[in-house]
Amino acid sequence: MVQSGDAVIAVGGSYGTLSEIAVALRTGRRVFGIRTWDIPGVTACGTAEEAVRGAVAAAQGSSRGTGRE
Repeated sequence: MVQSGDAVIAVGGSYGTLSEIAVALRTGRRVFGIRTWDIPGVTACGTAEEAVRGAVAAAQGSSRGTGRE
């Protein structure tokens, strides 16, 4: 699932969430988290709005799928 987006928002945190975060980070996606795993590479956000703003900005700055890779 995470490979279909340019950025990821992780909410909560069971082991399935952790594995999705790992895939996202290994494939170069930015990860924004709300009450989730505190690990390097995950940008902690206090609100959903903050996470969405971060993810949209990251996606707009991504070259994935534009032919500029």
